Amino acid sequence: MTGGEFDLIGRLIGVGWRGSRQVLLGPGDDAAVLRGGIVLSTDVMVEGIHFRPGWITEAELGFRAVAAGLSDLAAMGAEPLAVLLSIVVPGRGEAAVAIQEGAAEAADRAGATVVGGDLSRSPGPVVVDVVSVGRTQRPVLRSGARPGQDVWLSGALGGAAWAVTSWEAGDVPEKEARHCFARPPDRTRLGIELGKGGLARAMIDVSDGLGADLGHVAAASNVGAVLRLPDVPVVPGLPGGLNRGLDGGEDYELLFAAESGSRGAIARLSAATDTPLHRIGQFVEGGGVQVRLADGRSLELEGGGFDHFTPRIVEG
Repeated sequence: MTGGEFDLIGRLIGVGWRGSRQVLLGPGDDAAVLRGGIVLSTDVMVEGIHFRPGWITEAELGFRAVAAGLSDLAAMGAEPLAVLLSIVVPGRGEAAVAIQEGAAEAADRAGATVVGGDLSRSPGPVVVDVVSVGRTQRPVLRSGARPGQDVWLSGALGGAAWAVTSWEAGDVPEKEARHCFARPPDRTRLGIELGKGGLARAMIDVSDGLGADLGHVAAASNVGAVLRLPDVPVVPGLPGGLNRGLDGGEDYELLFAAESGSRGAIARLSAATDTPLHRIGQFVEGGGVQVRLADGRSLELEGGGFDHFTPRIVEG
Protein backbone atom coordinates (compact mmCIF):
# COMPACT_ATOMS: atom_id res chain seq x y z
CA MET A 1 0.00 0.00 0.00
CA THR A 2 1.42 3.41 -0.95
CA GLY A 3 0.39 6.84 0.23
CA GLY A 4 -1.19 5.51 3.44
CA GLU A 5 -0.29 5.48 7.11
CA PHE A 6 2.67 3.10 6.89
CA ASP A 7 4.14 4.95 3.92
CA LEU A 8 3.94 8.14 5.95
CA ILE A 9 5.51 6.47 8.99
CA GLY A 10 8.44 5.44 6.81
CA ARG A 11 8.92 9.02 5.67
CA LEU A 12 8.75 10.30 9.26
CA ILE A 13 11.39 7.79 10.36
CA GLY A 14 13.61 9.04 7.54
CA VAL A 15 13.26 12.61 8.79
CA GLY A 16 13.58 11.99 12.52
CA TRP A 17 15.83 8.97 13.12
CA ARG A 18 19.58 9.57 13.04
CA GLY A 19 20.80 6.67 15.18
CA SER A 20 22.39 6.78 18.60
CA ARG A 21 24.86 4.73 20.59
CA GLN A 22 22.39 4.86 23.47
CA VAL A 23 19.64 3.24 21.40
CA LEU A 24 19.74 -0.51 20.79
CA LEU A 25 16.54 -0.56 18.73
CA GLY A 26 15.10 2.48 17.00
CA PRO A 27 11.87 2.97 15.04
CA GLY A 28 10.07 0.17 13.22
CA ASP A 29 9.03 -2.25 15.96
CA ASP A 30 6.40 -2.13 18.71
CA ALA A 31 8.76 -0.10 20.90
CA ALA A 32 12.24 1.35 21.07
CA VAL A 33 14.93 -0.21 23.28
CA LEU A 34 17.65 1.82 25.02
CA ARG A 35 20.92 0.58 26.46
CA GLY A 36 20.24 -1.04 29.81
CA GLY A 37 17.09 -2.72 28.50
CA ILE A 38 14.69 0.20 28.91
CA VAL A 39 11.76 -0.13 26.50
CA LEU A 40 9.75 2.92 25.37
CA SER A 41 6.51 3.18 23.43
CA THR A 42 3.88 5.82 22.80
CA ASP A 43 0.24 5.59 21.78
CA VAL A 44 -2.49 8.17 21.24
CA MET A 45 -6.28 8.06 21.21
CA VAL A 46 -8.26 10.84 19.55
CA GLU A 47 -11.98 11.50 19.86
CA GLY A 48 -13.66 11.06 16.48
CA ILE A 49 -10.95 8.67 15.27
CA HIS A 50 -10.54 5.99 17.93
CA PHE A 51 -13.84 6.56 19.74
CA ARG A 52 -16.88 8.81 19.69
CA PRO A 53 -18.78 10.61 22.46
CA GLY A 54 -21.19 8.28 24.21
CA TRP A 55 -19.43 5.06 23.26
CA ILE A 56 -17.50 4.70 26.51
CA THR A 57 -17.10 6.65 29.76
CA GLU A 58 -14.13 8.88 30.51
CA ALA A 59 -12.77 6.28 32.95
CA GLU A 60 -13.07 3.58 30.29
CA LEU A 61 -11.23 5.84 27.85
CA GLY A 62 -8.32 6.20 30.27
CA PHE A 63 -8.28 2.46 30.90
CA ARG A 64 -8.40 1.65 27.19
CA ALA A 65 -5.65 4.12 26.31
CA VAL A 66 -3.21 2.74 28.87
CA ALA A 67 -4.10 -0.89 28.15
CA ALA A 68 -3.37 -0.26 24.47
CA GLY A 69 -0.07 1.45 25.27
CA LEU A 70 1.11 -1.32 27.57
CA SER A 71 0.22 -3.88 24.93
CA ASP A 72 3.25 -2.66 22.96
CA LEU A 73 5.48 -3.57 25.89
CA ALA A 74 3.90 -7.02 26.12
CA ALA A 75 4.68 -7.53 22.43
CA MET A 76 8.37 -6.85 23.18
CA GLY A 77 8.37 -9.27 26.12
CA ALA A 78 9.00 -6.34 28.49
CA GLU A 79 8.05 -5.88 32.12
CA PRO A 80 6.00 -2.64 32.45
CA LEU A 81 7.41 -0.09 34.86
CA ALA A 82 5.69 3.26 34.41
CA VAL A 83 3.22 5.27 32.36
CA LEU A 84 3.22 8.96 31.42
CA LEU A 85 -0.22 10.25 30.52
CA SER A 86 -1.02 13.45 28.61
CA ILE A 87 -4.68 14.48 28.65
CA VAL A 88 -6.26 17.14 26.43
CA VAL A 89 -9.90 17.95 27.23
CA PRO A 90 -12.38 20.78 26.54
CA GLY A 91 -14.26 22.83 29.11
CA ARG A 92 -13.10 23.09 32.70
CA GLY A 93 -11.25 19.80 32.60
CA GLU A 94 -13.36 17.71 34.96
CA ALA A 95 -13.18 14.75 32.56
CA ALA A 96 -9.43 14.53 33.12
CA VAL A 97 -9.88 13.14 36.63
CA ALA A 98 -12.04 10.24 35.45
CA ILE A 99 -9.64 9.56 32.56
CA GLN A 100 -6.74 9.46 35.03
CA GLU A 101 -8.63 7.07 37.33
CA GLY A 102 -9.23 4.62 34.50
CA ALA A 103 -5.64 4.95 33.36
CA ALA A 104 -4.34 4.20 36.85
CA GLU A 105 -6.52 1.08 37.04
CA ALA A 106 -5.12 -0.28 33.76
CA ALA A 107 -1.55 0.50 34.85
CA ASP A 108 -2.09 -1.23 38.19
CA ARG A 109 -3.49 -4.29 36.44
CA ALA A 110 -0.24 -4.68 34.49
CA GLY A 111 2.06 -3.90 37.42
CA ALA A 112 2.99 -0.37 36.32
CA THR A 113 2.20 3.03 37.77
CA VAL A 114 1.32 6.47 36.37
CA VAL A 115 4.31 8.69 37.18
CA GLY A 116 3.28 11.93 35.50
CA GLY A 117 2.25 13.49 32.22
CA ASP A 118 0.71 16.69 30.94
CA LEU A 119 -2.68 18.41 30.92
CA SER A 120 -4.06 20.90 28.41
CA ARG A 121 -7.37 22.45 27.46
CA SER A 122 -8.74 21.71 23.99
CA PRO A 123 -11.31 23.64 21.93
CA GLY A 124 -12.19 20.40 20.16
CA PRO A 125 -11.68 16.70 20.61
CA VAL A 126 -10.48 14.81 23.65
CA VAL A 127 -6.97 13.44 23.18
CA VAL A 128 -5.18 10.96 25.44
CA ASP A 129 -1.50 10.23 24.81
CA VAL A 130 0.32 7.44 26.64
CA VAL A 131 4.06 6.88 26.99
CA SER A 132 4.80 3.39 28.31
CA VAL A 133 8.12 2.51 29.96
CA GLY A 134 9.27 -1.07 30.48
CA ARG A 135 12.37 -3.21 30.82
CA THR A 136 13.76 -6.38 29.28
CA GLN A 137 17.18 -7.79 28.54
CA ARG A 138 15.76 -9.96 25.76
CA PRO A 139 13.38 -7.95 23.57
CA VAL A 140 11.29 -9.91 21.10
CA LEU A 141 11.36 -8.22 17.69
CA ARG A 142 9.12 -8.45 14.65
CA SER A 143 12.05 -9.63 12.54
CA GLY A 144 12.74 -13.07 14.02
CA ALA A 145 10.26 -15.25 12.11
CA ARG A 146 11.68 -17.97 9.88
CA PRO A 147 10.16 -20.42 7.37
CA GLY A 148 8.72 -23.48 9.09
CA GLN A 149 7.83 -21.70 12.31
CA ASP A 150 4.25 -21.70 13.57
CA VAL A 151 1.99 -18.64 13.75
CA TRP A 152 0.31 -18.35 17.16
CA LEU A 153 -2.37 -16.01 18.48
CA SER A 154 -3.64 -15.34 21.99
CA GLY A 155 -7.29 -14.90 22.94
CA ALA A 156 -9.96 -14.19 20.35
CA LEU A 157 -10.49 -11.47 17.75
CA GLY A 158 -13.26 -9.28 16.44
CA GLY A 159 -14.94 -7.99 19.59
CA ALA A 160 -13.78 -4.38 19.34
CA ALA A 161 -14.67 -4.18 15.64
CA TRP A 162 -18.08 -5.68 16.37
CA ALA A 163 -18.75 -2.97 18.96
CA VAL A 164 -17.69 -0.20 16.57
CA THR A 165 -19.85 -1.62 13.78
CA SER A 166 -22.84 -1.67 16.14
CA TRP A 167 -22.31 1.89 17.33
CA GLU A 168 -21.89 3.18 13.79
CA ALA A 169 -25.16 1.50 12.83
CA GLY A 170 -26.93 3.24 15.72
CA ASP A 171 -27.29 0.03 17.72
CA VAL A 172 -26.28 -0.91 21.24
CA PRO A 173 -23.35 -3.37 21.09
CA GLU A 174 -23.57 -6.81 22.60
CA LYS A 175 -22.18 -6.84 26.15
CA GLU A 176 -19.16 -8.97 25.19
CA ALA A 177 -18.34 -6.77 22.20
CA ARG A 178 -18.51 -3.58 24.27
CA HIS A 179 -16.31 -5.16 26.94
CA CYS A 180 -13.68 -6.04 24.32
CA PHE A 181 -13.58 -2.43 23.16
CA ALA A 182 -13.63 -0.73 26.57
CA ARG A 183 -11.33 -3.11 28.46
CA PRO A 184 -8.63 -4.61 26.20
CA PRO A 185 -6.93 -7.69 27.62
CA ASP A 186 -3.70 -7.57 29.59
CA ARG A 187 -1.15 -9.92 28.02
CA THR A 188 1.78 -8.66 30.09
CA ARG A 189 2.61 -11.93 31.83
CA LEU A 190 2.22 -13.90 28.61
CA GLY A 191 4.54 -11.56 26.73
CA ILE A 192 7.19 -11.68 29.46
CA GLU A 193 7.12 -15.48 29.61
CA LEU A 194 7.25 -15.83 25.83
CA GLY A 195 10.23 -13.53 25.74
CA LYS A 196 12.37 -14.74 28.61
CA GLY A 197 11.74 -18.37 27.73
CA GLY A 198 12.76 -17.79 24.12
CA LEU A 199 9.51 -19.33 22.91
CA ALA A 200 8.48 -16.35 20.79
CA ARG A 201 10.93 -15.79 17.93
CA ALA A 202 8.99 -12.76 16.67
CA MET A 203 6.00 -10.98 18.14
CA ILE A 204 3.55 -8.11 17.62
CA ASP A 205 0.30 -7.02 19.23
CA VAL A 206 -2.82 -7.08 17.06
CA SER A 207 -3.79 -3.42 16.78
CA ASP A 208 -4.09 -2.84 13.02
CA GLY A 209 -5.91 -6.11 12.29
CA LEU A 210 -4.68 -9.70 12.08
CA GLY A 211 -3.96 -9.59 8.35
CA ALA A 212 -2.04 -6.33 8.53
CA ASP A 213 -0.07 -7.22 11.65
CA LEU A 214 0.88 -10.66 10.35
CA GLY A 215 2.02 -8.83 7.22
CA HIS A 216 4.20 -6.52 9.37
CA VAL A 217 5.96 -9.53 10.93
CA ALA A 218 6.38 -11.26 7.56
CA ALA A 219 7.83 -8.12 5.96
CA ALA A 220 10.20 -7.42 8.87
CA SER A 221 11.39 -11.05 8.79
CA ASN A 222 11.60 -11.29 4.98
CA VAL A 223 9.33 -14.34 4.91
CA GLY A 224 5.83 -15.19 3.81
CA ALA A 225 2.96 -16.47 5.94
CA VAL A 226 0.02 -18.81 5.42
CA LEU A 227 -2.97 -18.11 7.64
CA ARG A 228 -5.59 -20.84 8.13
CA LEU A 229 -8.79 -18.85 8.40
CA PRO A 230 -10.91 -21.60 10.07
CA ASP A 231 -8.35 -21.75 12.89
CA VAL A 232 -8.54 -18.03 13.71
CA PRO A 233 -10.41 -17.66 17.03
CA VAL A 234 -13.16 -15.04 17.20
CA VAL A 235 -15.42 -13.88 20.02
CA PRO A 236 -18.66 -15.89 20.31
CA GLY A 237 -21.45 -14.58 18.11
CA LEU A 238 -19.24 -12.46 15.87
CA PRO A 239 -21.18 -11.60 12.69
CA GLY A 240 -19.70 -13.23 9.59
CA GLY A 241 -19.39 -9.91 7.79
CA LEU A 242 -16.53 -8.92 10.07
CA ASN A 243 -14.14 -11.26 8.24
CA ARG A 244 -13.23 -13.35 11.30
CA GLY A 245 -11.18 -10.53 12.78
CA LEU A 246 -8.87 -10.04 9.80
CA ASP A 247 -9.51 -6.34 9.37
CA GLY A 248 -11.00 -5.00 12.60
CA GLY A 249 -7.94 -4.25 14.69
CA GLU A 250 -7.65 -2.97 18.28
CA ASP A 251 -7.91 -6.45 19.74
CA TYR A 252 -4.54 -6.08 21.53
CA GLU A 253 -3.87 -9.81 21.50
CA LEU A 254 -0.37 -11.18 20.90
CA LEU A 255 0.62 -12.68 17.55
CA PHE A 256 3.91 -14.56 17.58
CA ALA A 257 6.20 -16.96 15.76
CA ALA A 258 7.48 -20.11 17.45
CA GLU A 259 9.39 -23.22 16.47
CA SER A 260 7.21 -26.26 15.75
CA GLY A 261 9.06 -28.14 18.50
CA SER A 262 7.77 -25.63 21.07
CA ARG A 263 4.12 -26.66 20.86
CA GLY A 264 4.16 -28.58 24.13
CA ALA A 265 5.85 -25.74 26.00
CA ILE A 266 3.36 -23.26 24.57
CA ALA A 267 0.45 -25.46 25.68
CA ARG A 268 1.89 -25.49 29.20
CA LEU A 269 2.34 -21.71 29.13
CA SER A 270 -1.26 -21.33 27.98
CA ALA A 271 -2.41 -23.25 31.05
CA ALA A 272 -0.03 -21.44 33.41
CA THR A 273 -1.17 -17.98 32.29
CA ASP A 274 -4.82 -18.97 31.81
CA THR A 275 -4.63 -17.59 28.28
CA PRO A 276 -6.00 -19.42 25.24
CA LEU A 277 -3.27 -19.80 22.61
CA HIS A 278 -4.11 -20.89 19.07
CA ARG A 279 -1.86 -22.16 16.27
CA ILE A 280 -3.30 -20.45 13.19
CA GLY A 281 -0.72 -20.79 10.41
CA GLN A 282 2.87 -21.10 9.38
CA PHE A 283 5.67 -18.92 8.11
CA VAL A 284 7.00 -19.92 4.68
CA GLU A 285 9.56 -18.94 2.09
CA GLY A 286 8.72 -15.94 -0.05
CA GLY A 287 6.68 -12.93 1.02
CA GLY A 288 3.20 -11.65 1.71
CA VAL A 289 0.30 -13.30 3.50
CA GLN A 290 -1.92 -16.02 2.06
CA VAL A 291 -5.25 -16.89 3.62
CA ARG A 292 -6.29 -20.52 3.36
CA LEU A 293 -10.07 -20.98 3.40
CA ALA A 294 -12.06 -23.90 4.78
CA ASP A 295 -12.58 -25.31 1.26
CA GLY A 296 -8.83 -25.42 0.64
CA ARG A 297 -8.64 -22.34 -1.58
CA SER A 298 -5.88 -19.81 -0.91
CA LEU A 299 -6.27 -16.07 -1.34
CA GLU A 300 -3.51 -13.47 -1.35
CA LEU A 301 -4.20 -10.90 1.34
CA GLU A 302 -3.80 -7.35 0.04
CA GLY A 303 -3.61 -4.49 2.50
CA GLY A 304 -6.15 -4.97 5.23
CA GLY A 305 -6.33 -3.55 8.71
CA PHE A 306 -6.88 -0.01 9.93
CA ASP A 307 -5.05 2.84 8.22
CA HIS A 308 -5.49 6.37 9.56
CA PHE A 309 -4.76 7.98 6.19
CA THR A 310 -6.39 5.57 3.76
CA PRO A 311 -10.06 5.06 4.68
CA ARG A 312 -11.49 1.90 3.19
CA ILE A 313 -14.84 0.12 3.22
CA VAL A 314 -14.76 -3.61 3.78
CA GLU A 315 -17.88 -5.44 2.69
CA GLY A 316 -18.62 -8.79 4.21
